[in-house]
Amino acid sequence: MKRLLCAGGLWVEEVLLVALATIIVYRTLPANAGELLWALGVLMVVAGAVAFLAPVSVLQRLTLQGALISGACLFILPFLWLVGTSFKYNREIFVQPPHWLPALPRDVVRSPYLVQRYARSQPPQHMSKVRWRAIKPALEQTLWLPARPLLHQTQLALIGTSRARQVLIPMLVHRLQKFEPPQFWQQPASTICQKAVAVMTAGRVRAAWERAYRGIEVSGITITDTRYHDDAVKPAAIEWSVSQPARLVRGHPNLIAYNFAQRHAFTIQADFQLPKSVRHLLGITIPMHEDRSWQYVRVSVVVGMMRYVSKNLMFLGNRRWQSLIFHLHDRDPANETNMGIFPLYRSGPVSVNALPLPGTVQVRLHVTKISPLAAAFYKFTDSYRQAWYADRHWLDYLINSVIVVVLCVIFQVISCSMAGYAFARLAWPLRDKIFALLLATMMLPGTVTMIPVFLIFRHLGWYNTLLPLWVPAVFGSAFFIFLLRQFMRNIPRELEEAALMDGCGWFGIYWRIIMPLMKPALAAIAIFTFMGVWNDFMTPLIYLSSPSRYTLPLGMYEFSSAHGGQFGMMMAAATMMTLPVVAVFFLAQRYFIQGITLTGMKG
Repeated sequence: MKRLLCAGGLWVEEVLLVALATIIVYRTLPANAGELLWALGVLMVVAGAVAFLAPVSVLQRLTLQGALISGACLFILPFLWLVGTSFKYNREIFVQPPHWLPALPRDVVRSPYLVQRYARSQPPQHMSKVRWRAIKPALEQTLWLPARPLLHQTQLALIGTSRARQVLIPMLVHRLQKFEPPQFWQQPASTICQKAVAVMTAGRVRAAWERAYRGIEVSGITITDTRYHDDAVKPAAIEWSVSQPARLVRGHPNLIAYNFAQRHAFTIQADFQLPKSVRHLLGITIPMHEDRSWQYVRVSVVVGMMRYVSKNLMFLGNRRWQSLIFHLHDRDPANETNMGIFPLYRSGPVSVNALPLPGTVQVRLHVTKISPLAAAFYKFTDSYRQAWYADRHWLDYLINSVIVVVLCVIFQVISCSMAGYAFARLAWPLRDKIFALLLATMMLPGTVTMIPVFLIFRHLGWYNTLLPLWVPAVFGSAFFIFLLRQFMRNIPRELEEAALMDGCGWFGIYWRIIMPLMKPALAAIAIFTFMGVWNDFMTPLIYLSSPSRYTLPLGMYEFSSAHGGQFGMMMAAATMMTLPVVAVFFLAQRYFIQGITLTGMKG
């Protein structure tokens, strides 16, 4: 009977682990009922073989460990989804079936290029593979002839006709399979080809091309003066140039092709004459279409006789048009990186030989290839950088939370241990009755005392300060006092009596004997306090009104109100808030478990 129960347990554990691994790797479970039953049967055979061949002691241990591992994998899945989502592009988040693992950035050596999403078109439903192989070549040829004139011919020339056809046609066929009903594919081959051309509109062709195309393009430049007036520079007045190994294809917009086979860096340069005086220049806006290659970009601007550089990390991480906005920091000291405006700092005077013509601004974008490992790191941390830039008070939130947590932990440990020592080891009048009264306060809901306590703190002038968040910890917690009292009652009184005979006072006994023996219980209280205060949202919401005094939970609420639609940034901010709690628990879990176990022992 034991072996039969263990076999059933092993089978359930195998099914759970294999299902989780299949969902993570392949994003879905097998849709074919036959394949699913076959997999369940194989797992049942494996579980039965292990159950009837292994010794009973080993089998029981294996079943228990498997249950623990399965439960751990199941419960850690939301946290892994949280962290994995913070590593993704926004487009990766909203796909069906979902991508559990974030995509690695491509090692781009040559640009522009096409991303091949559908290398092979699968046969539509209710169509045999033989008939699909007969129809597919004619269908692809029929779709390519009207699609080619609709493409951007300059982009097509840089990428190559054969490569473009190899990537684009499977995407168009996939869109037909996705949007056309099954009856569409039951018609004769000639009818399918004719109707495919009719339904494949110019919009669908261009949409498929935009999904696959990756390339660098630059367009006109806009300047901002010190009065915050924007003036567009005429395209004819901008002199674009690039260095090797890049090549500039002029047009509207200008395309930039590069090949890092020989050299791993190039420069995009734009020189233009200002319509106004140089001393009135405040900022420059450069529209740029990036190629999502995650190459590193450094920006430098020469204005007058001074060179300015950007110190922010910038990468070619997008795949659509984006406005790169730069403001001269000495003329606009406000750091508005959270609004997408990057400051340019003075780097020093320009040498006489490198000076541009008077009234001319020289903009340089230095593009450098980085390794695939570095590209993956910067891609995975992109949401974290954006979240950090999006709110300039993150450092204030963190400092305030650390201050409140440290003070609460220190005062809770000291006050609760002293009160627990008085209730457990000292004899004084009405001790048990006062202890019962203390426990009775645990039955009083916090919502009942919320308004009176708020009025008291406001009368003291503590509103919009951190004092109401940590001062109550000075007076201890009834629950923690109860835990420490139960723990102290397990300490032998012989140690206390020996210390008294040696001339040690009550406080010396508490500090030198009781406190060292209470480390597990104190660690459990410190962890409970840390988690409660670190995640406390209601108390800061009641007592704080200035963003510079917010703690992390309240700062997260403000951040979600402003950026709730940007899920990558939201998950990154939530991960940054969750990691300290996880780290503290894993570092102190031995004391935590030991403290909870020992405080529950009978005294």
